Amino acid sequence: MRYWAIDAGGSTTTALLDDGTRWRAGSVNPASVGARAADRGLLDLLRAVGSRLDGQPAAGWLATAALDADAPQRELDRLTRPAGTAGLTGTLVVSRDILPLLLAPPLRGRGVAVVCGTGSGFLAGDGVRTPRAIGGCEYLGSDEGSAFALGLGGLRAAVRGADGRGAPTALGPAIAEHADVSAPELARRLAGQPYPKASVAALSVVVCRCWLAGDPVAGQVVGAALDELLHGVRTARDSMGLTGQWSATLAGGVFRGCPEFADALRMRITEELGADSPPTVVDDPAAAVLAALREHAGGLPAAVAGRWAWTHRSTHNSTRKWSHEWTHEWAHTRDDAGREHAALAAAEERPG
Repeated sequence: MRYWAIDAGGSTTTALLDDGTRWRAGSVNPASVGARAADRGLLDLLRAVGSRLDGQPAAGWLATAALDADAPQRELDRLTRPAGTAGLTGTLVVSRDILPLLLAPPLRGRGVAVVCGTGSGFLAGDGVRTPRAIGGCEYLGSDEGSAFALGLGGLRAAVRGADGRGAPTALGPAIAEHADVSAPELARRLAGQPYPKASVAALSVVVCRCWLAGDPVAGQVVGAALDELLHGVRTARDSMGLTGQWSATLAGGVFRGCPEFADALRMRITEELGADSPPTVVDDPAAAVLAALREHAGGLPAAVAGRWAWTHRSTHNSTRKWSHEWTHEWAHTRDDAGREHAALAAAEERPG
């Protein structure tokens, strides 16, 4: 059996085959880039995967930040339809991006998974009961401690420093160098964009750089983010009554891009929350999705099936059935599964 995985975050998307071939593309989250661009990007990725599989049935897992576990059907339909168009057959698991981090080694269902990328979220499990989520409600409802929160906090601090309401800070010149415009002008420009989330989140790199250089205002922004992330882990831990042996995994662009930020949170989780081992930082989220798929090749745990993850089975005859008797008939559209978007062809990476 062949395996493939897609990790779809708020800013970037990575597809990975079991032979190590991978593709990278922009976000396929409608909240980040709009519905049309998200659908087009997802179809291009699935076509690339389908072309490499060349008609072989395979097991896949698509983990996405865009899925709302409380109202999944519309998003499930949007995500699975292009798989048929791309010629993919076999099984497809669809879940929130955070679930594979909880199910894959080293947690294997027990502990707290933490995502801190463009957005943020927490998922706790005890290996028996249905996992409990904290946050994950997009940037208007949550995303505390995330790249978006860091970027927004840094931008506001730079504006306040510029007009005298706040303390002088290196964030102003650093943001101006990053964006080629002053912080106040950048704030106005971003406010006029329909989907500013990814652009605001990109400023987190500037904030972390100024923090590491010793800027006290940037330090306050980073400190507030770490406090929020620790609070999220604590709340997730307590919601599942985790005591004794438990730990966490940390995944997302903020942790990978700023190891010092990850180390600070790892230390606080261990020292203040009593994790029995330091949390693991996931440096390859797509590989974690693939690991979760292989770990549960025989089927998803009952605690998550139909609530946190949904399995879709398809053949070329194309009668597709969802768990919990969600059944849809799709007209299987003939398409050239071998045609790949030029950007994806250029981004394809093969091992060795």
